[in-house]
Amino acid sequence: MVLVLTFLVVISILSGCATPTDYRSWERGNPVYYVKGGDTLYSIAVANDLDWQRLARWNRIANPRHLKIGQRLRLSAPGGGGASKRRSRPAVASAPAKSSPRSSASSASSATPAASSVTWKWPLQGKILHRFPEGARAQKGMIIAAKIDAPVQAAAPGRVVYSGDGLPGYGNLVIVKHNADWLSAYAYNKSLLVEEGDEVSSGQSIARVGPRDHRQPSRGGHLLFQIRRQGKPVDPERYLP
Repeated sequence: MVLVLTFLVVISILSGCATPTDYRSWERGNPVYYVKGGDTLYSIAVANDLDWQRLARWNRIANPRHLKIGQRLRLSAPGGGGASKRRSRPAVASAPAKSSPRSSASSASSATPAASSVTWKWPLQGKILHRFPEGARAQKGMIIAAKIDAPVQAAAPGRVVYSGDGLPGYGNLVIVKHNADWLSAYAYNKSLLVEEGDEVSSGQSIARVGPRDHRQPSRGGHLLFQIRRQGKPVDPERYLP
């Protein structure tokens, strides 16, 4: 009997000290996130389609670079403002759904795009495989065909706020912050040429194009390119020259 009680106490202590392995969960109907190794405030914001400034404000984070592994972050405004009451997980980026350029383009909104304070350029030249579908949960950008190892260029000057492979569905990813409102993201890369904190100029090479299919390199490469305003993906073609 004593051994059984001792065993139960030990199990209770261990379970109480366990580190959360489900990094996204719900508390009282509001989404929360537990920081893991390699995360930045910007990468967490991009993965959840949030404005990094709001995310910092909601969690009283003065320095976006100061996050601790296991730290709990709320993904909605305090008091439940902006939180969805549906018991579903926050949207997580994943590989793009297969669809034709025609169907993707037809789903784009005709609303007038917000004016941009950034002068944009194409990150590379190539055929557009998939255009931006307004409201899509997966793609959230445009996919451009290119040769494997072709240079991926910064679409505007800014500072690298993420360089790594920690976001599911993005592969090797670079995120560049251009100002308080605008970010750009470059995914599915074969290799990365910049690190977090690097200042980059417009047209500077920041990555190398990765293959569409690692099992069939002959198919060539592709890049997922996103422009985000206040955390939300917008149609890149409305801002590119």
